[in-house]
Amino acid sequence: MPKRIFFCGEVVADLLEEKQESGEFKLFLGGSQFNGARGAKKAALREKVDLDVGFVGSLSKDLFGERFVSVLKEENIDISGIKRVDRNTTLAIVSIRPNKENEFSFYGRDTAEQMTKIEDLPTSLGEIEEDKIFYFGSISTVMEPARFAWLAFAAKQKETGLVMYDLNTRPSIAKDPKKYRELVLEWARISHVMKASDADIGWAYPDMNTEEVAKIWLEAGTTMVVLTKGTDGSEAYTKNMKAEVPTPALVTTNTVGAGDNFNAGLAVFLHKNDCATPQKIAALNETQLASILRGATHTAAHHLISIGAKLKEDNPIFAE
Repeated sequence: MPKRIFFCGEVVADLLEEKQESGEFKLFLGGSQFNGARGAKKAALREKVDLDVGFVGSLSKDLFGERFVSVLKEENIDISGIKRVDRNTTLAIVSIRPNKENEFSFYGRDTAEQMTKIEDLPTSLGEIEEDKIFYFGSISTVMEPARFAWLAFAAKQKETGLVMYDLNTRPSIAKDPKKYRELVLEWARISHVMKASDADIGWAYPDMNTEEVAKIWLEAGTTMVVLTKGTDGSEAYTKNMKAEVPTPALVTTNTVGAGDNFNAGLAVFLHKNDCATPQKIAALNETQLASILRGATHTAAHHLISIGAKLKEDNPIFAE
């Protein structure tokens, strides 16, 4: 019987500025969990992992919603956890900023994603009671009232699955770093794995380094903390272990979706290494932890190459 990953949260219609300050935009289907589900499906096929991927959330009945559902179906991603609703899809304007984090402006008032209720989410996701990973994060867990529904849903799934959470901070929605830290701590208490980027940490915890933040989340109850640092690599912490891996050397002009695909790879490689429980994660040694982290990093690199990144000639650590 295949293992399963459910990406739980939002879809977002992204209008991406094709050239900085050009005022010319191209539409992409996006959203952290939508991208994660697609990335996990590709990674599972590439790594030959017997794995089912599903998406959970409320999706609009509008034209964008139709397109999202169509893509999920085409890529053989389970949509049984989706409820269609009579609200619009969240829209984001994405401005590309070379060598910096992309800038997002969201238009999400009263949308399907913002107004998700616990009643919109599935009470059952099949008969499998083990080998399930549930990935949460980003704007769906910050927007109210949706965030309360997702928190309650995640607490329920923790009874039978591995709960993973990615901050993927969007300051235009989170607004107040202090209140946001309180929200994140709620997730650290119910999540087995917490993941963040250095940009997330820099905004939410400006006076702390990554190791200090990892310690806070581990003390709150999470089993593993994963932190990405762009071209400076990534690191993972458990209570007894730390592992670090470098970032594949790429020349990039667009990094949209890299973090979401890192998440996808992290979940897939946890399954590939039969580590989809907090007990097994806690028992990993440094070599095993680094291997899983490297798999996630390479999954993100595969995505970046697919959207135009090039391998540097002297790249010693990544090859197709």
